[in-house]
Amino acid sequence: MTRTYKAAVFDLDGTLVDSAPDIARALNVALSRRSLPPVTADEVRGILGEGARSLVARAVGLVRGPESAVDDVLADYTAAYTVDPVAETTVYRDALDAVAALRAEGVAIGVCTNKRSRLAHRVLESTGLGTHVDTVVGIDEVAAGKPDPQHLQAALDRLSVSPADALYVGDTAIDAEAARRTGVDYVHVAWGHHGVGESVIERFAELVPRI
Repeated sequence: MTRTYKAAVFDLDGTLVDSAPDIARALNVALSRRSLPPVTADEVRGILGEGARSLVARAVGLVRGPESAVDDVLADYTAAYTVDPVAETTVYRDALDAVAALRAEGVAIGVCTNKRSRLAHRVLESTGLGTHVDTVVGIDEVAAGKPDPQHLQAALDRLSVSPADALYVGDTAIDAEAARRTGVDYVHVAWGHHGVGESVIERFAELVPRI
C-alpha cells in the first residue's frame, strides 16, 4: 500500500520504552548520597522529557532538596545510570511490531530524544528496537534539544525527508511543541503522562494505519 508519510520519528523515553524504573533507581542512588529521600518510578514518569539536568532539578524539587545540590546529584545520577540504563527498561506494547512493520514497508524510522545519544543507542539495542531504527539524534548532538526545531529537523535531515513527509510520535507537551515548530504532523501516545492534543493513540497497533 502507498504510505502517507515517508518517515516516522519517535521520542524514546515514555513513548517507545518505559525507562522510568531504571531512571528512578539511578536518581535514588544520587539522592541518597545527599541524604535526600527517594522518588518513585511513577514520579519519574511525570518529570521526564527535558533532558537529564531538568529531570534532576525537578527530582530534587520533589524531595524538597536544596537547589545547590542539583549539580552534584546530576553527576552522581549520570554515573549511576550509565552503568546500566536497561536493567528494568521495557518496550511498550506493540512498539516493536509497529516499528518493524513500518520499516518493512519502506517507512524510514528515526528517534529524536532528549537522552544522550550513546545511552539512547544502548537502550534501543538492548530492547531489540535498534535493528529497525535508521537514525538516532540525541540531545548531545544538537545545540538545543526539543522543543527547539533544530533537534527534530536534524533527524529529518539524516533521513532525507521533508517535514511534510514525516510524522512525529511522542508523549509530552514538549514533543507536541517540537513537532509544531518543525512543521511535522504529530501523534500523541495515550500512555504518556502529559496528555496534549487530539491525535491520540491508545496502542501502537493504531499507528500503522495512520502512516
